Amino acid sequence: MSRPKYYFSTETLRFERYNPTIQRRIRNISLYLSVIVVISFGVRILIDHIYDSPKMSYFNSENSRLKTEYSALNSKIAKAEMLLSEVQKRDDKMYRSVFDLPPLPSSVREAGYGGSETPYAELASNGNNEMVNNTALELDKLSVKARVQNGYLNDLFLKAQTSQKLIASKPSIQPISPAESFRITSTYGFRWDPFTGRRKMHAGLDLAGEIGLNIYSTGDGIVISAEDSKNGYGREVVIDHGFGYVTRYAHLQQINVKKGQAIRRGECVGLLGSSGRSTGPHLHYEVVYNNQTMNPLLFYYENLDSSEYSSITCQALK
Repeated sequence: MSRPKYYFSTETLRFERYNPTIQRRIRNISLYLSVIVVISFGVRILIDHIYDSPKMSYFNSENSRLKTEYSALNSKIAKAEMLLSEVQKRDDKMYRSVFDLPPLPSSVREAGYGGSETPYAELASNGNNEMVNNTALELDKLSVKARVQNGYLNDLFLKAQTSQKLIASKPSIQPISPAESFRITSTYGFRWDPFTGRRKMHAGLDLAGEIGLNIYSTGDGIVISAEDSKNGYGREVVIDHGFGYVTRYAHLQQINVKKGQAIRRGECVGLLGSSGRSTGPHLHYEVVYNNQTMNPLLFYYENLDSSEYSSITCQALK
C-alpha cells in the first residue's frame, strides 16, 4: 500500500493530503506511458544503430557476397579480354599474314553491340544498378568481339584447308625419280621440229631415258584422259589437279591409271616409252595453268634427292 502524499496549501496555509481527481490520475498515467514508449523507441533505435538486426545482418552479408562475386566476374572478364586481344594480335601479325591477308580494321573488330541480339542486354535492363549495368555492358562487348573473331578464324581455317589442298595438288616434283638415269633432251620454248625442220613452239619438257622407267604424278588430282591420243602424243595420261593446273605425260609405253581415277602426288601413272610421234624413248611432260602452257622447270625442285623422292612415292601408296 502506497504512502499518502501531502502538499502545502496556500489557501489554508497548512499541509493537506493530496487526493488527485480521476482525470488527473489518467492524465498522469498517460504521461508516464508516453515517456516509457518514447524511451523504449529511443533505446530500440540506438540498439539498431549500434547493432544490426538479424535481417539487416543477412542483407549486409548477401550484399558483401554479391560484391565479391561481381569483383571476381569482372576480373575474369578482364582476363578474357586480354586473351581475346592476344588472339587478335596473332590473327593480324601471324595467321592472316601467312595467307597474305591484310589485318582487320579496328572498326570491324569493334563491331556494334547492344540490342536484343546481345545475350546480356536483358541483364542490364532489370534495374538501375550501375554495377550490374556496367558488367552486362562489358559482357556484351566481349561476346560480340568473340563472335567476330570466331567468324574470321573460321574463314582462316577454310583458307588453310584450301591452301593445304592447293599445296598437295600443285605440280611440284619432277615426273621421274632422281634415282633413275635420264636427261633433258628438249626444253620448253621454240625449237626446230625434228619431223618438219621448221621452228615451232615446244609446249613441254622432253626427258629421255630407258623404256620402262616409272612415270609419277607430280601432284594430287583426277585423271581426265588415259588413252592413245590422236595428236601425236601416243599413249598419254592427262591429270586435272584443280586450281587451274593440268599436267600431261605423253609417249608412254604403258598406262597404269584409268580415266576418272583419283591420283596422288608420287603415284605411278605409267611407264616411259616411245609411242606416237617420237624419235626415241622419252617422256613429254607438260604443265598447263589456266589453259596456258608453262615451263615445267618452274614447277619442281631440282635439289630433291632420291631418298626424299622415294618418301613421296611411298606416301602415295598408303
